Amino acid sequence: MDKLILKVLLGIIHVFTKKDVDFDRLKIIAETKILMDRRRSPANYRQKQRKEIKNPLLITLVMYGLLGLFMAMVILARFPLLLGLATFHAYLLFMMAMTLVTDFSSVLLDTTDNVIILPKPVSSRTLFLARVVHILVYLLQFTIALAIFPLIAIFIKFGIITGLVNIVMVLLTVAFSVFITYLLYAFILRFANEQKVKDIISYFQLFMTIFFAIGFQVFPRMINLNSIQLSFALHWYSYLAPPIWMAVATEAFHDLNFDQVHLLMLACAFIIPIATVWLMIKFLAPSFSRKLAALNNNTEVTKKTAAGEKAGKDISEKISPLVCTTGIEKAGFEQTWKITGRDKGFRMQFYPSLAYILVFIFIIVFNSGKNFTATWHNLPDTKRFLAFIYLPMMSIISSLPIVAFNDNYVAAWVYQSTPLTNPGEVITGMLKSLLIKFLVPIYVVMFTACYYVWGAAIIDDFILGFFNNAFIFLLMAYLSDHYLPFSRQANIKMQTGKLIRMVMQLIIIGLLVFAHYSALKIYWLPSALIPLSAFGGYILLRSIKRLPWSKIAI
Repeated sequence: MDKLILKVLLGIIHVFTKKDVDFDRLKIIAETKILMDRRRSPANYRQKQRKEIKNPLLITLVMYGLLGLFMAMVILARFPLLLGLATFHAYLLFMMAMTLVTDFSSVLLDTTDNVIILPKPVSSRTLFLARVVHILVYLLQFTIALAIFPLIAIFIKFGIITGLVNIVMVLLTVAFSVFITYLLYAFILRFANEQKVKDIISYFQLFMTIFFAIGFQVFPRMINLNSIQLSFALHWYSYLAPPIWMAVATEAFHDLNFDQVHLLMLACAFIIPIATVWLMIKFLAPSFSRKLAALNNNTEVTKKTAAGEKAGKDISEKISPLVCTTGIEKAGFEQTWKITGRDKGFRMQFYPSLAYILVFIFIIVFNSGKNFTATWHNLPDTKRFLAFIYLPMMSIISSLPIVAFNDNYVAAWVYQSTPLTNPGEVITGMLKSLLIKFLVPIYVVMFTACYYVWGAAIIDDFILGFFNNAFIFLLMAYLSDHYLPFSRQANIKMQTGKLIRMVMQLIIIGLLVFAHYSALKIYWLPSALIPLSAFGGYILLRSIKRLPWSKIAI
């Protein structure tokens, strides 16, 4: 399919290209990029697993097709024409922009072409347009997967003319999404260096993951389908929304209504996307290429970073002397703190799990999903604050298997090269770092919220809960295989025993929650249990700290 799409795109571009774009070189570059993509293995941390995915693109297209099938069902429902098409194009615009940001960020920000191709007699516009063609080949495949079922639904429900018009509108929506994404990148590059750009993209990916994790659980509970009014009215701000342009323009052909409003929307739907693509090629291309070339020059950034490091200590360096007892433990603490903040692989795997804290709290506290006001009013009379105490650990504990793996695992030779007699001290420093960096801030937020609802009566419960959480965390670390932080290769991560560990975690957490709930019947018992829980955590921490090399999995 990619060959056919490439030929069609090159044919269209050949008609509209001018002297400042060398079509022959553009064609060679685009064809070479597609050829290299066919030979390239999946670029992620699982790419060397024993069972590789033979065609990851096909699986992605199938998933997009399922999303499109869901949208087709929405269109076939009792949605009117305008509302259904506006929803469809909004969904398409969002998915295309998100795909560009999440899946094609490495392509958009690839500076290799600037080093290899630009020194040759190739103009920046030609290279820029080759990049666009390269991305459009894949985006059009995604577009087909996302839009094929909705388009079939439109043909069935609204007729042939409306369906044919919508095919054109889909292409215009995709073109506009490309412009928006490039404009976003150009704006970011205007004020950020390479590392900041990568961080911004990484956090956007995390945001989208968290958004969907929460949305799939929370939003359906907040929707009352019986009260939805399926109507749509144009307002002045409708002229600022591209999905509305496409929907109203399609409605003009469906109803054969070409009044002033429909003609204006038709102009917006056709002229603006085409004009933005022209602006992108004419003006954005040189600027974008220069900014990408500038990413290779990090001298000034490096100097500023070095100056900043000399100006003051990192927060981990300030905290480690307060919670660590030996120099080795401090090193493990600071190393874990810094790498967990810099390593994209860790963030992408661990941070989304934190979103489930909000999801589960919402499900447990507002389990009715109906009358939020009444539920909130009755909260002080319940014991649901226990959910705020123990749910964070269900997410935080997922950091234990993740923190052992890193793409730069070969640097772990430093552990064996140093006179390290008690490697357990590195592990305890790691565990303290994870607890303080991730559990403590979330726990403080939980306590603040619960104090507002339940008052001072839950202070001793939260103190006991904190030590219980630490005990659970240390117990799971003690019972699991012992790895030094970031010392294992990510692509050989073994999945055996994962279910057993999960069940064990749930059982231990469940037993402690039950014991805590039972202790609430005696008002003084939670306070009396605090020293016992703290002592249990201390024993576990000391046992881990004394682990010899023979107990460490290399």
